[in-house]
Amino acid sequence: MLVQDLLDDRLTSTSDGEAREAGSIRLPQTLKRDSASARIGLLQRLAASRLFARGNRSGVLKSAQTRSGRSFRLDVRQSVIVKAMVSRHAGRGAERAAGLTRHISYLGRHGAGQEGARPEFFDRDQDGLDPTACATDWATDRHHFRLIISPEHGDRIADLRDYVRAVMARVCEDLGQRSLAWVATCHFDTEKPHAHVVVRGRKDNGKDLVIPRDYIAYGIRGRAQEVAQERLGDLSRVDAERRVWSQTAADRFTGLDRRLLEAADPDGRVTDGVGTGAWQALSRGRLRHLEGLGLAAPITGGYRLSRELEPRLRRLQFDKDMIRTMHARRLSGVRDIRSLTAQPVNGRVVSSGHHDELGAAPFVVVRDEAGTEFYARLNARGPGLQIGEQVRLNPTPAGTVLVRPSPRGLGSEL
Repeated sequence: MLVQDLLDDRLTSTSDGEAREAGSIRLPQTLKRDSASARIGLLQRLAASRLFARGNRSGVLKSAQTRSGRSFRLDVRQSVIVKAMVSRHAGRGAERAAGLTRHISYLGRHGAGQEGARPEFFDRDQDGLDPTACATDWATDRHHFRLIISPEHGDRIADLRDYVRAVMARVCEDLGQRSLAWVATCHFDTEKPHAHVVVRGRKDNGKDLVIPRDYIAYGIRGRAQEVAQERLGDLSRVDAERRVWSQTAADRFTGLDRRLLEAADPDGRVTDGVGTGAWQALSRGRLRHLEGLGLAAPITGGYRLSRELEPRLRRLQFDKDMIRTMHARRLSGVRDIRSLTAQPVNGRVVSSGHHDELGAAPFVVVRDEAGTEFYARLNARGPGLQIGEQVRLNPTPAGTVLVRPSPRGLGSEL
């Protein structure tokens, strides 16, 4: 039934007096032509998605909360984590597709699918695709995009594949590229089922696809949350409270940390959350945890937040990944493994991989001729390394390392 029919039916069902007061309601017979450019349309859709994705941290509500420092709104909407990166193609010939081929091979590994099976790839129309064809067809492109779409309650979505298709349809519509090529697969080998999407970096007209930075940061997540909200509805109050309370003990940068920083004075001082309100209880719990991490110091009437709070929390996960990797090497029988310091190291690659499924946090373990192993993080855009390859690792001020071929003859006995 059309909207106009619903209105007519509602008016005819009222009394004559009510109908006269209601007047005559008519929908417009014609619509004004949309003369806005594709860029303006994308920015308008981005604004809507950004508000949805950021929730109560935007607009009038944000201003009111910042002024009062006490109000707190329990967000019961579905949450989705979206991670994205741009992977540039380097090299010549077959080398240009090497990085994409390795990533697709990793995504299709045995055990990542449902009940330990090998996951299948799909696109907007077909299931059971062979993704290696994409690596071949896209090899001459300048770049491609990698996405991870992880709904908070992905286990409650009946058809995760159909959910991904709905999200990507809206993303492609926003970008003005309805036939944009992409392939995806769903993983069920972690606590939260999630999807990996590889998007081609070329438009239908052969030009490079450029996605605005803000749309990557907010727009895709906004669309993913919209679809999740439509399919699952609001969270129960118990689930919503459990979600926000889990942030108090998280070893990462959270929304609570962002609010604490907004409420802090120029010297980083915040109140101790005295009171019985929800925000007071949450801030107390978070401040105690930050104190244990050495990122908040108790002072009279409150706490002083560390100036390095955000970067140190963001780095904490990388430190945990490093410790986990080094511990695994020790369990395998390695006696001496260290983190790379300021001195270059020449040696043989004995282990390599990624700390994330996007491929944005690669690492390598190199054994020198004395038998000592060194762990180092690599630049995400660096070349892939093979086990047994001879390399030279040069530390950089940024904390990553540059990989160079080992000088001829050096470490040849390793």
